[in-house]
Amino acid sequence: MSSDIFDFDDFLTEHVTPGVPVPIVKYDCVHPSDWEPVSVIDPNWQDGPWIAGGAPLRWYQGVPVGESDIDVFCKDQKQFDELVERILGYKRYHKKWDSENAVTYEIYPSSDSKEEFTLNGWTIQIIKRKFFDSAQEVIDNFDVSVCQVATDGWNWALGRHTARDIREGNLRMNLPLQADALKRYVKYTAYGYRPVDGLFEAIQNNPVGRWVFGRTEDYENAF
Repeated sequence: MSSDIFDFDDFLTEHVTPGVPVPIVKYDCVHPSDWEPVSVIDPNWQDGPWIAGGAPLRWYQGVPVGESDIDVFCKDQKQFDELVERILGYKRYHKKWDSENAVTYEIYPSSDSKEEFTLNGWTIQIIKRKFFDSAQEVIDNFDVSVCQVATDGWNWALGRHTARDIREGNLRMNLPLQADALKRYVKYTAYGYRPVDGLFEAIQNNPVGRWVFGRTEDYENAF
């Protein structure tokens, strides 16, 4: 039999240790479907880590993360290493990607049996190219206003225009634009956000703008 054929038993043996459930915290600011991965991350408002970007944007609107990544931002290298160790200790994971920007894991729901196990897990991306002192500092590094959302599961940090732009469906980006602004422009217009006046022209005239992007760049550039 070819070694390339997926064997579910081998997958469970390598990545999943049944019968070791994570204590689930019922976070106020997290959709109940996503309590488990956030319980693994164990965010902290004062000291980090913090969750920011697309996942909190969805929770803020009352919907689960679905296939979106859960981007996590740490205070320092020690906290980063401790979070990685928590994921490794959780047992139900595999590493999807590792770059200078972030390490990305897929983790899977707790289950006591193969029959209950599902491959529909969550993607956790832990940023390592930069560390932060607060949730506010994290969201200040996002260039799309609707992504300027951070949480520890109990509190929100929002940008100046974030609440209004989420409510009105506006796509607003900080100026001057970053080199890869076009990628996020396309992504969020596809989600249904409407560019504010002048943004399309700014994208067209971006002096440092890039027009071609690699398939793996979502893992290499999380924000």
